[in-house]
Amino acid sequence: MRLRNNIGASLLGLAFCLAGCRAEAPAQADVSVQPLGRYVETDASEYLMGWPGSGITFETNAQTVLVPIEDDGRGVMDVRVGSTDSVLDLEVGRNIYPISVSDDGTVQSVRITRRSEFYDTGTFTIAPPVAPETTDLSITKPAARDRQILFLGDSITAGFGVAGDTRDCPNKPTLHAPAQSYAMLAADGLNADYQLIAISGRGVVHNWDANPAPVMPAQIDFALPDNTASSWDHAQFAPDVVVTLLGTNDWSVIDPGQDKFRTGYRDMLAKLRERFDGAHIVTVSGPLLGGEKGAAIRDGIDWAMADIKDANISTLDLQLSSTGQKWSCNSHPGRTSMKVMATELMSHMEREVGWDDWTPPAPTLRIAPPEAMPAPGKVHFRRRLNEIAEQPKLDGGTLLVGDSITEAWLWHSDLLPGSVANHAVGWDVLSGGISRLPTSAADAPDRIFVMMGTNDISAGRTDAQIRADFDAYLTGLKAQHPKAQLIAQSILPRELSLAARINGLNTEYAKIAAKHGATFVDLTPIFAAPDGTLREDVTEDDLHLTEKGYALWADAIAPYF
Repeated sequence: MRLRNNIGASLLGLAFCLAGCRAEAPAQADVSVQPLGRYVETDASEYLMGWPGSGITFETNAQTVLVPIEDDGRGVMDVRVGSTDSVLDLEVGRNIYPISVSDDGTVQSVRITRRSEFYDTGTFTIAPPVAPETTDLSITKPAARDRQILFLGDSITAGFGVAGDTRDCPNKPTLHAPAQSYAMLAADGLNADYQLIAISGRGVVHNWDANPAPVMPAQIDFALPDNTASSWDHAQFAPDVVVTLLGTNDWSVIDPGQDKFRTGYRDMLAKLRERFDGAHIVTVSGPLLGGEKGAAIRDGIDWAMADIKDANISTLDLQLSSTGQKWSCNSHPGRTSMKVMATELMSHMEREVGWDDWTPPAPTLRIAPPEAMPAPGKVHFRRRLNEIAEQPKLDGGTLLVGDSITEAWLWHSDLLPGSVANHAVGWDVLSGGISRLPTSAADAPDRIFVMMGTNDISAGRTDAQIRADFDAYLTGLKAQHPKAQLIAQSILPRELSLAARINGLNTEYAKIAAKHGATFVDLTPIFAAPDGTLREDVTEDDLHLTEKGYALWADAIAPYF
């Protein structure tokens, strides 16, 4: 068998069964484990399982435990001992796998859960572990968690491809990692037991590419995926919260019809309410589909909630991260995106359910968004603070600050040399940039590029107010990073009615930059059409830049690297 990381490579001189035989457990105290997820208990008191993240957890002071698992040889398991994670590839048949636990006899928690999805690797059977030592050992259930969450979803909830590093990585069972999904991250963060009723490609009223397999509302009562004969006893797991993230597969390939999706979503909510009376239900949209398809999902959710009129249902939009590991295999959420989504869900639980005994990962959440910012901008502002806090701190390199025009460098970062930290925030105004100065206090950049002010114009700020805020912003940046080269950039051209005003502000910007010993880069000659508007060939909305625009911008600022 293949052993990884903390999976003991040594068998400690023990003989144990391989495929096709059963292990004889050494004499020891009673073994008590907690099953995770849904299961069918066999006559031998073992657990037949198939859902992502399903398995067992226990605590033990044994140096090594032996865990019997039966599989068809395609399955992959996540193993967590204390805070150390590893991966266990399973072999064909019934095998006993040694798990190294405790070197000094201290009690450690162990969690062994399914990493791969059942459509790739089928079901598996896992038995309670045994300890080979003859000393006084214990294998017991961990303390019960007071909270329980049921997640109903598709590949996003199942953690499809999240262990991959690119959006075009291959579909491999080892790259699927429900333990790194937003669902299990949020459950762990909230100290809650969980069930992940999730299958890739499944929807509310039809599946991806018209797959005829059962849709997800049908799975609510199944103990095993797609197994209509495996009825689950809901008395065994009474969730306090039910989270649904569905709709992507309904709309991604085939239009199911708005009325069909609306009524299907409503019927699903009604079924959930019937099964879990008293549970708070969170309906989630996003994060993969935007535009008309994303709007269709949101419309269906809103219609269903309005029709069912249940005050104990709330809704949430989740979005991908703009930084770090945004994407994983087959354009699914990457590891950083999953962390951001988990944080958003935990914050939602705090607001809607009162689960407030968790610590948000970013202390910068205390920074309030500017009052002038529209509501969607304020949501984005808080999300970006989390993302910025997760970025590695700069020791040299380049710091980018600004609004959405600068934030979009995240998708064109290959055009910039060296290490780059992007602290820009879409919708932001100069006062927001000033309030966010503490987020870069620990960075030590060689150079700082600044572009800001276009949103101040849209927010109705006067030229005098914009000049004063720009002056204050450069003052703050210079005081915080006195050794960095400060490069102030002009406000980009916009619509014709603003051309004269923007040119006037840029003239004042150049004077303010000189006052602070900063370099001023006027990008107007590059991006302005003859009439003073933004060139049509570098924009699609008369404000933001296309890939061609960022290539031109990169050439313009190349001398400052």
